[in-house]
Amino acid sequence: MAIIKNPFPILEYDDEKDGVIKPNWHKRFFLPEVCLMTFFGEVLEKAAGHLNAEIKHRYDSEVKVYPIYVLNYRGVELCMVQVPVGSASAAMMTDYLVGYGIKKIIACGGCCVLDDIPAGGVIIPVAALRDEGASYHYLPPSREITLDEDVVSIIKSTLNEHNVPFTECKTWTTDGFYRETPDMIAYRREEGCRVVEMECAAMAAVARFRGIKFGQLLYSGDILFDSSGYDDREWYNNRTAREKLFFLALETAVKLSHA
Repeated sequence: MAIIKNPFPILEYDDEKDGVIKPNWHKRFFLPEVCLMTFFGEVLEKAAGHLNAEIKHRYDSEVKVYPIYVLNYRGVELCMVQVPVGSASAAMMTDYLVGYGIKKIIACGGCCVLDDIPAGGVIIPVAALRDEGASYHYLPPSREITLDEDVVSIIKSTLNEHNVPFTECKTWTTDGFYRETPDMIAYRREEGCRVVEMECAAMAAVARFRGIKFGQLLYSGDILFDSSGYDDREWYNNRTAREKLFFLALETAVKLSHA
């Protein structure tokens, strides 16, 4: 089909599956079908040691080399990797992993809350507002993307089994970290966004385009919902929340492998 043209380049779309450079152009290896993608590098490294995970492959970038760990957990072979921050970088890694055999992804990370959600609270995004750039290269323009209902159901089942309360909501995925202005925050809240982060819509779009399953777990980090300003709540030091969420994502990955 021809390119859908638009006065604004970000809204132009081509549904051709293959780019000139393919994610698996090296054809060096194959990965397990299930992958846990986390933004918590320190938690991943610690867990990899405890779980006897092995570095089997790596994702090379100009910024750093990201080890790709492979392990057997509860009888399921899966892989784990740290995700770079930002929609473009996260989308690029997601597409790369899919190119090497990944078919089911559970991601876990933190988010800023736009509502009164306690620090460390577990959040399941069920939709993501596409206020970033990467998703528009994978799906036609739309205001938001809904996440896979069956994966959301599996995440909820896992949390219920571990008696973990959670919040389901729409997330605002944005590229503009320093452009979260008071009026824009109010506007996003009006349309139902209760949290904001930088990757969910892009990763979900890559997964949808490539025909694989994707779901995400978040925890309530910093807070940004009233005129009093910003409170980081030292979210990046909340090791308890980060380790708990990683464990829950790992348990969810096992369930997802059987789906």
